[in-house]
Amino acid sequence: MSTSSNATTLTNASFDDDPSRVSVFPMMSSGLPPPPLMRSASARRSSQDEIRALLQRTTNALDKIVKIRESMEPFVDFSQFEKKSSSSRVSQTLSSTRSRPSLRVSGGSDDTPLAETSRGSSQRRMDPADSYVSTDASDDALGDRSTGSTDTASSVEEESDSLRSQPIVEEADGGRDNNTVVGSRPAAFTETSEADAEEDDNDSTFSSVDELPPTKEARLERLKNITVEFHEGLPTEFYMALARFLHSSVELKTRHSRFNFYKDTFIGSDAVRDMILSGFAEDMPTAVRFGNVLVKLGYIEHVSRTDDQLHNNKDNFYRFTKTLHYEEHELLANEVNARPSINAANYRESMLSRESVGNIEYDFSEASDEVHALATEESLVILARVLHKVFERKNKLLFYKGFVGCFLGAEAVKVIRELSITSSLIDAVLVGQALLDEKLIEPIAATVTTFQDKYVFYRLTRAQS
Repeated sequence: MSTSSNATTLTNASFDDDPSRVSVFPMMSSGLPPPPLMRSASARRSSQDEIRALLQRTTNALDKIVKIRESMEPFVDFSQFEKKSSSSRVSQTLSSTRSRPSLRVSGGSDDTPLAETSRGSSQRRMDPADSYVSTDASDDALGDRSTGSTDTASSVEEESDSLRSQPIVEEADGGRDNNTVVGSRPAAFTETSEADAEEDDNDSTFSSVDELPPTKEARLERLKNITVEFHEGLPTEFYMALARFLHSSVELKTRHSRFNFYKDTFIGSDAVRDMILSGFAEDMPTAVRFGNVLVKLGYIEHVSRTDDQLHNNKDNFYRFTKTLHYEEHELLANEVNARPSINAANYRESMLSRESVGNIEYDFSEASDEVHALATEESLVILARVLHKVFERKNKLLFYKGFVGCFLGAEAVKVIRELSITSSLIDAVLVGQALLDEKLIEPIAATVTTFQDKYVFYRLTRAQS
């Protein structure tokens, strides 16, 4: 008994001899340290509390940053940094071309002005607008992180990596956008270039205005009284049609993020996917550029209203800001006399024989100014690809008289209206006639010289990807 009591006394004394020493393990009621399982559980609980506290501090800091940015918007016009630089370059270029004649360097059959060459090189230089776009990239990354959800410490590291890599991509996109703004030609400048082209055609023995189809000549004459603005090489009316198509294709519903609910919104990845599948865009970078123009023109907006980019992910929500759909009575006006839909499965020669013989003369003067501005060469190439994609997906490409990839004019008009590219019948027929004038489609029968809203066969002249 004396030996055990001495051992107990010695053990307690060994822990009490050094008063400055802090015991690592809490003493249990019996005087022994806790078992390993209890030590690991307490350590895990303390680490989780530290992570939660860190995430809460980060969230509070981000909220403060967003509030500061929003409070500065009424006092600072952030758009002035981009628009002033682009407009000043355009005015300087136009003034320089008026002050001195442009020298031409002859080479081959084309003459290239030296002024245009110098203008192209100056556009590639770095300017304040480019540097401003690079600073916007950090705001974009901040917007991504504000709408996303962060659960673990690894996601914080992934966001930091995206912050380091994203400004480089946004800066490159900003450079393309600056070139686009400079390339957006006013109506007077466009008319001057068209006048120069007409003079060259008059001097040439191979082409003249008389060789243009009458319908194309009438369209060009109508365009002289219409002001057309270009973005990324395409008219504004193209993006209007693209926005109407997305409004009818993407899924609009109430979405939530960080305890905030947003009605009638869609995600950026859905818009990019629909543009590629329908043929409006060939690849993902092109779809993102088109989406950025839609944001710039005000057709769609980010729910935070501080992000001016379309992001190809599921964490960013967007909404439509303008009335883009047509009135239902306009679309249903011709449903009474609608023809039955024809595809490769139910195609019969007897159905085509019911059509009346002869061509219909359309009065394209009744078509809208919007569709005349839409029917540019660049837009028509994209619309031909859209028709091919839709016909292929709906099994409406037919084999006729040795030609593959044929379609019916009535089916093309129906697709153009279903995609909300145009509203009226005459506008849809004008798009088909413009495709025919630009030789993007051609009739199979030699007796057909115009585009008809009938069971008349046409085929795409270009192989669509």
